[in-house]
Amino acid sequence: MATAVTLGDLSRDPDEVARGLVAWQRGDPDEAAAQTLVASERVMKSTKFVLWSWSGRTSQGEPSWVLPVTAGQAATFAPKGPAAALERSVAALLDAEVGADPDLLRLEEWNGFTCIVAPGVADMELASLALEDANTTKAGGQARIAALPAEYTLGGGPIPLAADPLARGRGLVALSREMLLHPVLVLLALARHGFDPAVIPDDPTDLAESLRDLGYSAEASLPDRPPAPSFAIEDDACPRRRHARRVLRRLLQKGKIGGHHTEIDHFTRGLPDHEKRDAKEIVEALLRAGILVEKPSVGQRHISLNRESLPEIHALIERGETADPLLAAMWTAPAPGEG
Repeated sequence: MATAVTLGDLSRDPDEVARGLVAWQRGDPDEAAAQTLVASERVMKSTKFVLWSWSGRTSQGEPSWVLPVTAGQAATFAPKGPAAALERSVAALLDAEVGADPDLLRLEEWNGFTCIVAPGVADMELASLALEDANTTKAGGQARIAALPAEYTLGGGPIPLAADPLARGRGLVALSREMLLHPVLVLLALARHGFDPAVIPDDPTDLAESLRDLGYSAEASLPDRPPAPSFAIEDDACPRRRHARRVLRRLLQKGKIGGHHTEIDHFTRGLPDHEKRDAKEIVEALLRAGILVEKPSVGQRHISLNRESLPEIHALIERGETADPLLAAMWTAPAPGEG
């Protein structure tokens, strides 16, 4: 068993590498998959990159692929290597034969990486082949895709997609700058109106004019409005709720739902001593609210997510929302969408 992924491993299949890691052997395939993404991300800036991706589904059953592109790189659409991989991957999923719905496709964060959630894809094997083909380049770039075990889910909080009016580049970057839309939003707009998102000219002036004729306006021409709230867990102003959302998301990703229990110590693991008391109070509040359920046993306490409360669990993880007044009283700041 290996504890880490080496550069030499990049010539192998990501599934084979992940299954040989200690994390997989101890029952944490999601952690092992994340380790392979970290290794792949290190070479994404090279022309001879190796793009390792994992396919799976969200907790709602939506087809998804997580790339070795960090959530921060997706938000800023930089540096060039990861941005190009993200562009190729989104365009491949939007291809008419693959069938992703441009009105529903979105980017979410999974363990710090970019997850493309692509509703509308009917054949995930075909889509994975399209992603591999799109990311196999003449300069030597390669792509390999593995499937996450079905009991583990992909997806997470939304990745903010704001335009960079000072971005430098041609093609999609130039079109994004001219439209003042994030490049991924530009790709979705093109697919929505029958343009090929995989073919963007270096000088996109005419294409930008076509999009404007279809009703897409630069953000600078819109009236002043308050910035949209960030629902990202790391931006949550309440440290108690932030920690609860992280642990609930992890339990969801690991499939700890209903009869699949885990130790209650998950809520205090990794915290300094002065924060463990708060964490213990929060887990008891989540149990009272019905978000968590406890396995009757003697000795070590075990908990799992309450399957009947999955809508409330998603609201808390994805937006920081709760309708339970006692749980809400635990928070030290309003939820991201309030006020």
